[in-house]
Amino acid sequence: MLKIIKKINLDFCAVALVVFFVIIFSGLSFGRHDALKSYLNDLGTYDQVIWNTVHGNFFDNSSNMLDQRNYLGAHFSPILLFFVPFYAVFATPKWLLFFQAAAAGASGLFIYFFAKEKLKKNFLAIIFLLAFLLNPFLQNGILYDFHEVVLAVFFASGAFYFLEKEKWKTFLSFSFLLVISQEHLALLVFMLGIYLMFIKKKRWLGFWVSACSGAYFVGVILIAMPFFSSTGVAALVSGSMLYPSRYSWLGGNFFEIAKNIFIYPDKIAGVLFVGDRVRYMVFLITPVLSLAIYSWPIVLILPLLLINLLSSYSMTYSVYFYYSAIFIPFVFFSAIITFKRFFSGDVFLERMFAIFILIFSFGVFYLSSVSPLGRNSYWEDFVPSGHAEKIVEIEKIVPADASISVQHNLGPHFSERREIYRFPLKKDTADWIILDRFDPYTGSSSRIFDFDYALQMDFGTWKNDIETLENDPAFKKIFDDGEYLVFKRIKKI
Repeated sequence: MLKIIKKINLDFCAVALVVFFVIIFSGLSFGRHDALKSYLNDLGTYDQVIWNTVHGNFFDNSSNMLDQRNYLGAHFSPILLFFVPFYAVFATPKWLLFFQAAAAGASGLFIYFFAKEKLKKNFLAIIFLLAFLLNPFLQNGILYDFHEVVLAVFFASGAFYFLEKEKWKTFLSFSFLLVISQEHLALLVFMLGIYLMFIKKKRWLGFWVSACSGAYFVGVILIAMPFFSSTGVAALVSGSMLYPSRYSWLGGNFFEIAKNIFIYPDKIAGVLFVGDRVRYMVFLITPVLSLAIYSWPIVLILPLLLINLLSSYSMTYSVYFYYSAIFIPFVFFSAIITFKRFFSGDVFLERMFAIFILIFSFGVFYLSSVSPLGRNSYWEDFVPSGHAEKIVEIEKIVPADASISVQHNLGPHFSERREIYRFPLKKDTADWIILDRFDPYTGSSSRIFDFDYALQMDFGTWKNDIETLENDPAFKKIFDDGEYLVFKRIKKI
């Protein structure tokens, strides 16, 4: 069998695997969106930000949960400007979904070539590539709307790969793209500088990488984000009425949080090393048999891992969301280095542990991926129903310049406008209200998300709001097919 594998051009196979992955996951992302299972927060938010920027309203956003009129006050992500030319040609959130899948999938090529160069055996490199593409943290990040941190997996992978190859200009280019993807990713580049100084012995280069990325992070948190923020401070630190700060238990501002992390180590340890957080950390390294913890690259993710683990929101340390996708390349880079150190030269151990990595990767994938081949979903879950396809008719009813309050899972289909809000927000002032009685998860195998999650509000309150609207003389019911409901305001407040 191995003789046959050796005769195959495995570089071509690696590229083909990645292309296949990108096609499949782009299609799944499109299907999820068309099936009314994407959300105003967050796909609609990004769609509106980029659409507004194209139309002269720089990063303007009415729909985010942090009450920030400019998105840069919520997350500092200049990388979103990359999408502006595409939206100028044709505006659709599917640009975001495609490039996210492409970036995450293409990251696998860095894993493949790194393994090939370190282990000197192409079939081992293919196994690591397969394990990477099977990783549920990566897949689930792709299949939960769009987020810069998933797009940045490509930049993080490239930065470390070219650091190891000592291609300094390319390394710095990838690091720059990583830094501008989201504010906290500057800490990852800061750690790459530390790695350069103490592991690679490139003292001055490492110093300047860490100094510049550290200064950027502090400047963004203390100057840039407050400048764009409605409250005058970085939104994730201050929180909002709807979305309290994830770190309020640590302090009310950046300095308090940083100080309390250092002066209360017992309290921090009591949060980090219990229950779900421990299971989450174990799950991160299980697909590679925990080999990642025996090599230095895994240390690079510690600041970001701490940010996730100290959050009071459990979704930041869950396999089913997008927050942890950025860690996966470093888990694999570390595992490859350990694999070489422990097993290189022993053919039996190489093959045995390579098989174990595949088995464990398939197991974790099956248990936790929300893609159709995992236990949580079927292909039918990503195919739009006849009801979902009717959304295009509803889109034609509502004027493009109208302000709307819209149900959460319908939001990304209406977000290319100046004013859009997640129902029931602004229901008393919006020009139009768009709701849907249809449960997109009816008949779905999904055990992770449901109609309540899609609504992002209490189901009973949602039903009462519909009854109130139907009896409100300020609104006229424009459309009602038993499922979709469209109301138009006829009396101004």
